[in-house]
Amino acid sequence: MITKVLSSLYSWIILVVLVIIVITANSFYVVSTLNDLSALEARLFTTNRVINAVNRLHVAVLRVESGQRGYMLTGDEEYLTDYTETLSVVGELMDEVEVSSFSSDINDQSIRIEELLSLTKAKINEVIEVVELYKEGKEQQAVILVNSDKGIKLYKQFETLFREIDGSERDMQGTHLANLMSLRRDSVNTLIISSATTLLLIITVFLLLKINSREHEKYQADLESVNEDLESRIADRTQELSVYSDELARSNRELEDFAFVASHDLQEPLRKIRAFGNRLESGYNDVIDERGKDYLARMLNAAERMSMLISDLLAFSRVSTRGKEFDDVNLGTVVDSIMGDLEIAIDEKSAQINVSDLPTIRGDKSQLEQLFLNLVSNALKFQSEGVRPEVTISARDATEEETKDILLAEEYDWTKITVSDNGIGFEQSFAEKIFAPFQRLHGRSEYKGTGIGLAVCRRIVERHNGQITAVSSPGKGATFSIIIPKNSEPFGSNNNNGETHNDA
Repeated sequence: MITKVLSSLYSWIILVVLVIIVITANSFYVVSTLNDLSALEARLFTTNRVINAVNRLHVAVLRVESGQRGYMLTGDEEYLTDYTETLSVVGELMDEVEVSSFSSDINDQSIRIEELLSLTKAKINEVIEVVELYKEGKEQQAVILVNSDKGIKLYKQFETLFREIDGSERDMQGTHLANLMSLRRDSVNTLIISSATTLLLIITVFLLLKINSREHEKYQADLESVNEDLESRIADRTQELSVYSDELARSNRELEDFAFVASHDLQEPLRKIRAFGNRLESGYNDVIDERGKDYLARMLNAAERMSMLISDLLAFSRVSTRGKEFDDVNLGTVVDSIMGDLEIAIDEKSAQINVSDLPTIRGDKSQLEQLFLNLVSNALKFQSEGVRPEVTISARDATEEETKDILLAEEYDWTKITVSDNGIGFEQSFAEKIFAPFQRLHGRSEYKGTGIGLAVCRRIVERHNGQITAVSSPGKGATFSIIIPKNSEPFGSNNNNGETHNDA
């Protein structure tokens, strides 16, 4: 009787229900645990951000004061090098501290940080005043100012408040870490219970399968019949997948159209923000205090950056979705075209552009123009101070060694294009990072841009079934190498209408 019950349909229904219950319970707990972990990690990040910011500011104040003392004691302006470099970043560090305070988990922390920033300004101004007096030959006045205890009092106040802020954040950090460890222990215990439950279910399934093994024998003939029909079913499924692929391509096109509309709709409120901001700046400049003017300038700069980001993101997405059919493209003509576009920038910088013979390849002409435009523009932008920019573009057949790691290397003839410059360069450890979207090696105040130009370059090269790499060192320029087929079709193309259905 028991065997019949166990082998019945109801036993399987009960088992399925149990499995669903266990999976649901485990999933719920996993999601809850992940949410708690994410919240704790976010709090730890916030706390670490405040700690790092105030400590960097503390070090900066010490470096400025150290440079002042060294200069006054020796009269050697070499001590002012570190002093000057530190002063150039103090404002940025103060902004970072101010921003980090807004998300602190500690009550009234923002008030203490605001007081710390006020003391920082006062201390920095006192140091600058002493240095400037000494530079002007007013050594006695400078010494009197140093001996007035003003600077010592300011630093003691700064140091006391810094230690209070740092200590409170570190205490909060310890609390978050303790909670995180407790949550992890609970997760381990739950994992053990879940594993035991799963093992029990597996044993139950095994027993049921053993009990029902004889029942399955009578269905063997039906199974053989199903196997005979499997080939036709696979054919039908293949047809369904083909239809699905076409539908997916259509969905990708609709998604790209949506991205375009969304970007347009996002640009409109940004234009209004910038327009009204400009009106405030021009029409109400005399009634807005300095802090308000600073906030207004930050708002306008942020709106400008947002507009650039939206435009660049749209351009990035269109590399694959709006690519054109490949045709024979003379790269020499492409470079001549972008030289015309960059004529003003080249003349302003008195740049020298050296171009050797370039081959004709199959590709998307507009995207290849964008590729060379981005690379040459970067070379002109990141020039070394006081050095005339020089850019060299050359090409040759790629060697077998250079193409050995490329997919389908044997199917195409390859050419290697190099774009070299004598600019500021970068550390070789960043050679891969620079091709990721929004990755910048320099601050926005130094060089304009969104950090997406080289990401677009990589995407264009990959759509042409090639690869792009960079070799550089600080102060010695950079060389970008592009290995690209001479006779390929777009990556991800259906080769029917020129549209791509997979992002490269």
